[in-house]
Amino acid sequence: MKPLILAFIDAPDPDNFVQLLALSKLNPGAEVAVCLTGRPVKFNATREHKHWQWDYKSSSMAQQASAVRARNFLRHFGISVTRVYDGGIAPRTLVPHWVHFAEYYKFHDVDPLSAIRHNELEPQEDLVKLILEQPEGSVLVAVGGPMTGLKQVIERCPEVVSRFKEVHAMFATWGNVSLMDFGDKTPRGAVQFNVACDPLSSNFILMGLDCPIYLMPTEVTRVKDLGFFNVQKLREALPDNDGVRALCLLYLSWYDAAVRPRQDKNPDELIFIHDVVAAFSLDAELRNAIYNVVPVKITAAPCLPSKADIANWGKVEMKQIKRASKDKPRYAAIGLHPDGAARYLEALKRICS
Repeated sequence: MKPLILAFIDAPDPDNFVQLLALSKLNPGAEVAVCLTGRPVKFNATREHKHWQWDYKSSSMAQQASAVRARNFLRHFGISVTRVYDGGIAPRTLVPHWVHFAEYYKFHDVDPLSAIRHNELEPQEDLVKLILEQPEGSVLVAVGGPMTGLKQVIERCPEVVSRFKEVHAMFATWGNVSLMDFGDKTPRGAVQFNVACDPLSSNFILMGLDCPIYLMPTEVTRVKDLGFFNVQKLREALPDNDGVRALCLLYLSWYDAAVRPRQDKNPDELIFIHDVVAAFSLDAELRNAIYNVVPVKITAAPCLPSKADIANWGKVEMKQIKRASKDKPRYAAIGLHPDGAARYLEALKRICS
């Protein structure tokens, strides 16, 4: 039986697809099961539409289109993903709907005929069956988005948790990095996007699972030496092949929508490939070579509809400790090793070759 890796991703950011690429390249003997959580969005939204004014039909269609994109992208690297499981729709978004559909969802890379035939998401119950076939304590989990899909799978069948070995997630912050600023004056502080999109699932996983959980906070992904000023710099750093050209095409839309508007105000705003960190963390050799990871105690993951909790949705409060807890071991990266950036770039080139 092949080892099983569960890859929970969101859409439409290209770094989620790089996470899938890394998991496949770094674990050639494993089966990577992709579970895609969609963002709550609304078609034809204007700047006047609020974040909570989303609808399921728009969100579901965008989720399915992103599933097609994931398959198409990986095909350029010779990786075949035939099934993408339904990871639900995250309950919240912090990105305005007009930004999503004005820029992010430019599906110029999706064959429309292929999309008609292959846009179906696989049901969660089939993923549950796959997990239950595995030995206990054998399944690795990599999360590149909100914890929505992982929570739903556990709620559908709690027995799956006995199969989990470790969870690795691009998640949380130590308090130094803020979310994307789209022009409003809302204080963002020590909040992290993946947590803020589904605070309840964040609390459910971090406080509930007994298996080791490795958190790779924004501070170890938004490091200047890991970033690229524009798409041309990204392309220069990677091999020249069909896959990299497809990747740069995706990042061109991402750069125009999410990076360049802020780069005009702050030259340190770069293209950061955030979610690949979950795949690098899952590989113990890479994790130890790139990141300084320490045991932590998670003291709070606010999620309740109280005034105090709502103000802190998106935060995970944690502190460094001497040794990990035996019943709920938790770890978090606090920085890069001195040669960590170089090792990261080497690994990025290797998976893109």
